[in-house]
Formats: sequence, C-alpha cells, structure tokens
Amino acid sequence: MSTTIDREKECPFLLRIFTRNGGHHTTNEFQVDSVPTSDELQLYTWRNATLEELAQLIQEVVPEAKHPDARVAFRLIYLDSQRAVYRSRDIGRVVNIKPTADQTKTLDDCNFFIGDFLDVAIYIGPPPINKMRRNSDWGRDGGNGARDRRPGGRFGSGGARDGRFRRDDRPFGGRRDRF
Repeated sequence: MSTTIDREKECPFLLRIFTRNGGHHTTNEFQVDSVPTSDELQLYTWRNATLEELAQLIQEVVPEAKHPDARVAFRLIYLDSQRAVYRSRDIGRVVNIKPTADQTKTLDDCNFFIGDFLDVAIYIGPPPINKMRRNSDWGRDGGNGARDRRPGGRFGSGGARDGRFRRDDRPFGGRRDRF
C-alpha cells in the first residue's frame, strides 16, 4: 500500500511529535490554537518512514526511550474539521527487546496526512498484566468479560442485544439513538 518515495529527489516534511513518559497526552490538550509544547520534537521525514525508524530518532533525543525494556507507543492526532476538534487513533508500538508487527508500518500505511501530529508514549518495564486475559473465558465472550446474556443465551434471559443492561432490563422500546 505504501508508495515508493525517492528520498534523494522528494522534499521531506516537518513532523511534530509530542512525547510523554508513562502514557499518552489526552486529546483535550490538543486545541486548534494550542498544543502541548513542553515535550515537542520536530523532525523532517517522509511518508514512507517506518515506526521503527521514528522510534530510533526519538531514542536519540529522549533518554528513557533507550532503556532495554522501553515500549514506544504511537498515536495519530488529527483534526476533525467538521467539529474543529482533534481526534486520536492508536497506530502501533515498537518494543526495544523484540520485534513487533508494527515496526514496518509506514506513516502512509497509517493514513497520516501532512499536518497531523504524533503523540508518543514511552513505557518502561513489562506491560501490566491484563486480568481479563487471564480469564478462562477470554475469546469466547468477545474479550470484554461480559457473558452472553441475550434472550435464550447460555446464561439466562433478559438484557439488551449487545450484553449491556438497563436498570429495568426492559427492551429499548424502539429507541436506536443510544447505540
């Protein structure tokens, strides 16, 4: 899907990256007229730059990213021009000690447009244990921990079609605006 770019002939663009140790910035910190400037990196790159290549450039500037147990998580911050607010979408992560499938993703593969930002979270140490994954029902219930409670389902009757319950356990009464 990525296009071939001759880096000798094509001009790079300015990419603004915002880093934070221990987690991502909230999308509320990105406004049309202001962005978090205390931890901003600016670099010139091309649309065929991979996440691994960007992580290596970040490691040159942010010492925490050099740690052997560091995980660098990338999030795309883009402007929703209809509502004039910024939205975000996770696009991948790079782990120092072992290769991931996301390392070879390019900015073009992530639907990056010039003018978008990257928000980078740097985590050190092993990822936290997800208690849901230790559940023996992982995979059978869609991964959200909710059991099948549809009428006639395995675990009884009642409830909404998607497993969520209203206080009175009655059907929605035709209202579909809450989905």
